[in-house]
Amino acid sequence: MRLQNKLALITGGTSGIGRDAALRFAKEGAQVIFTGRNKERARSTLEEIEALGGKASFYEHDVTSEASWQDVTRQIADAFGKLDVLVNNAGIFLYGPIEDTPLEDFQVMWQTNVDSVFLGMKYCLPLLRASEGTASVINISSLSGMVGHPDCVSYCSSKSASLMLTRVMAMEAAPKVRVNALAPGPVWNELLERAHEGQDAEEMKTYYRESQPLKLMGESADVTGGLVFLASQESRYVNGSLFRIDAGRGAD
Repeated sequence: MRLQNKLALITGGTSGIGRDAALRFAKEGAQVIFTGRNKERARSTLEEIEALGGKASFYEHDVTSEASWQDVTRQIADAFGKLDVLVNNAGIFLYGPIEDTPLEDFQVMWQTNVDSVFLGMKYCLPLLRASEGTASVINISSLSGMVGHPDCVSYCSSKSASLMLTRVMAMEAAPKVRVNALAPGPVWNELLERAHEGQDAEEMKTYYRESQPLKLMGESADVTGGLVFLASQESRYVNGSLFRIDAGRGAD
């Protein structure tokens, strides 16, 4: 119960890493608020958390909208008056060479992967500062924010920006709030499935496995242990850091 008595907000919590994080946080004793746009997926996640004996709430939320962030944080303030953990997890992933990438697609990627992190920290900071202890923000970046990949200009640049947001906010939000980033390597979930739609899934998994030292295909559950560590007081001396979980793919 490493997160007992903590209130955690997880964006993009209806699928992939966000959904697994909501379940894992509940198992660790946190009261979870997760957000997203898919009410049907949210219902099944709520049922699973309740079956575990946990407490959870779902808020419909567009992370690219300032008004939506204001509404969500207002609801949290009214219901709880504080927040202990924020996981900025919501994101999208699109492939494409720069010549074939419309400006609109590039902007949508940044709105989802960067604006949402900015807005989340901006509007949650007063709630985090109201935490009884030291609060924690975890921004989900990516190995692709550290290493360039061809045909990935929008995603790589947006995830790199989230790392700098993390570093700046780690200085600005301290000492009451710690801010760190977690950078997963390839994780096979709905995000990659959508990105590789029309391609052979097993071939893509083999490609990702063989491109890293441990020869493993990452799963969402591989990431949640790092999230629990960064959300808990076990990481009380960790601030402004980047935590890679990538089977060694970024070690070179």
